[in-house]
Amino acid sequence: MKTYPIAIELTAWVELGLNQYEVTIDEISKITVKRTDDVLHAKELTDDQAQQLIEAIELIAAPVMLNPADKTLNKADSSYELIIESAHFSMEFNWEDVEVNHSQAFQTLVKLADLIQSLGQFH
Repeated sequence: MKTYPIAIELTAWVELGLNQYEVTIDEISKITVKRTDDVLHAKELTDDQAQQLIEAIELIAAPVMLNPADKTLNKADSSYELIIESAHFSMEFNWEDVEVNHSQAFQTLVKLADLIQSLGQFH
C-alpha cells in the first residue's frame, strides 16, 4: 500500500499572540513552531507521536455549529485555523473558544489542536 505525506498547519491566535505549528507526517515526521514567521524551534517526531496525530485525524468529525440560545456571548479570547492536507484530501476548520464553550461540535478539532500544541512544546 502506498502512503502519502500529511501536512498540518495550525494557527492559533491566543493571548494577543500568533502561534503557528507546521506538522509533516512522512517517512521523517517533524513539527515546526513559529511566531509571526520567526521559527522558534523544530524537531522530529517519534513514530509513536506521528501515530497519535494520525489517530486524532481519523477521529475528526466536521462540526456543525448551531446558533446558541444565549445571545450574550463574550468576545473570543482565542481562535484557531486548522488545515490538514494530503494527496487524497484537504480539510480546513476555523473556530473560536466562545464556540467551543457553547458546543461539543468542535471537540475532535480541539483535541487535535491540543495534541499539536503539546508536541510543539520544547523540552
